[in-house]
Amino acid sequence: MTQRRPSLAEYAQRNAALLREHFGAWREPAFFIQFGAGFVLDGLFDQPPHDLPLHRLDGMPDGLTPDLNSPELLYGCCQDLPILVARGHRHLYEGHGVHPCVLPALTAIALGVHRHILVDSALSLRNDIKPGSWTVLTDFINGHHLSPLDGQHDLLTTPFPDMNSALSQLQNSEIVNALHGVGVDVRHCVFLSQPGSQFCTMAEAAMARQSGADLIGHDLVMEIIMAHAMGAMVSAFALAALQLPEATPAALRRDAVLSTCQFASPDFIRGLRLAIPEIVKVHHASNSAPPPLPEPNADDVLHEDYRRIKEPRSPLRSRLIRKNQPE
Repeated sequence: MTQRRPSLAEYAQRNAALLREHFGAWREPAFFIQFGAGFVLDGLFDQPPHDLPLHRLDGMPDGLTPDLNSPELLYGCCQDLPILVARGHRHLYEGHGVHPCVLPALTAIALGVHRHILVDSALSLRNDIKPGSWTVLTDFINGHHLSPLDGQHDLLTTPFPDMNSALSQLQNSEIVNALHGVGVDVRHCVFLSQPGSQFCTMAEAAMARQSGADLIGHDLVMEIIMAHAMGAMVSAFALAALQLPEATPAALRRDAVLSTCQFASPDFIRGLRLAIPEIVKVHHASNSAPPPLPEPNADDVLHEDYRRIKEPRSPLRSRLIRKNQPE
């Protein structure tokens, strides 16, 4: 008789128990934060964190990633708030299926962690988003032929979750404010997740632009969909590590991606440390109801869509606008 394989929910519950036991003096983390390959986390924690190899989680594959890294979970405090951090993660293109991609986020939710921040690298499809530029996802396109929710409806409060509210304005606002305070201007972006580990072709890039995508990458979307469907507040940030200009092809190398991630890490970590206590404060004050984005002090970039072409107003149009404005 074939033994039944544990469900994704069962894996998450087992792993939650494992983490509580493994990490001494356990306090419920205020955040789950996942970083892709190449990012350096120096300065994120108040003290050196405790660690656990990701493959120790039940249901996770063993072995190195294609970047020859061994992903791990880190547990410690940032600004006196406990956080759970994934340094590296598993990818759909590794061939292990979607479960290892979303199991760390599901484990965090099983631990009661409902503030999720995802950080990864991507390829810029726009001439005005240069390598080294940070972007915040305001929308996304799932370019895969599957969803992490396939067959997992027993986990969900509704089998038909609305993805238009998947990305948290509250968290985005506070993180973008904090990054602006350390000198990092963040752009809005629409992110397309593509299958495979290969870089896209010029034709694929052109098709992605026609779909409204500004950046293209391999990750983020599976985790966003699952975490939001499970009730988490989700923010996702993509570093434009390389650029594929619209007119001419460019050489695309993985080592350049990793180098850009390393270079861009320190300022992002500084801003994230500032944002973490502010998010908790605002979240508590709002009783878990995300407010609209703040006014200009939240950084004009968040309120002015750079993709919208602004036509000059004619004198007649200006007069009509003034005339129709309420007193």
